Amino acid sequence: MTLTIYGSPHSRTMRVLWTAAELDLTYEHIPLTWDDPYLKSPEFLRLNPAGTIPVIVDDGVVVAESMAINLYLAKRYGGEGLTSLYPTDAPIEAEIWRWSLWAQGHVEPWVQRDAHIQPLHAAAGALRFEVIARAMAQLERALDRGPWLAGGHFTVGDLNVAAVLSPSRAQAIDLNDFPNVSDWIARCYDRPAAQQTRRAFA
Repeated sequence: MTLTIYGSPHSRTMRVLWTAAELDLTYEHIPLTWDDPYLKSPEFLRLNPAGTIPVIVDDGVVVAESMAINLYLAKRYGGEGLTSLYPTDAPIEAEIWRWSLWAQGHVEPWVQRDAHIQPLHAAAGALRFEVIARAMAQLERALDRGPWLAGGHFTVGDLNVAAVLSPSRAQAIDLNDFPNVSDWIARCYDRPAAQQTRRAFA
């Protein structure tokens, strides 16, 4: 296996590096920042026409977008059986996709700190916090059913949602009314692979 991960750990690439650690993958890391001129070069644009990070090249397979990368890596290297990072049971797989897409569509736009999104946050005003609270209430109810989001154990679905609700982002959210969410975030980031990744790329 030859795996290359492009992207700075101070970006959504961090969630890809976490997934690689969960899977104990060996890889080459090229820590390009979001504003590196190389991202607009013909060579890089052949990998990702959007000119953004993260991107991986895995034995010639090119995948862009952090959620897609994580789902791909977990499915390819996550092992067999119902306790793998990417269970092949169709209903559990559907839940993994559901929560990954939910996090990216319903939560990340409101919690990210990218400079280009700040005008949207300013325009939304208090509505932003109402949207976040509704999303956290939904996650709280889901976690009433068990400690993890899909399949009764930690999966790439948990990783993807927890990556959107990273500790720095979660600190900016009022989670006092959402104890399940707080405990779940702590469980996710207490995992050895999460700790290892945060130490390695702090």
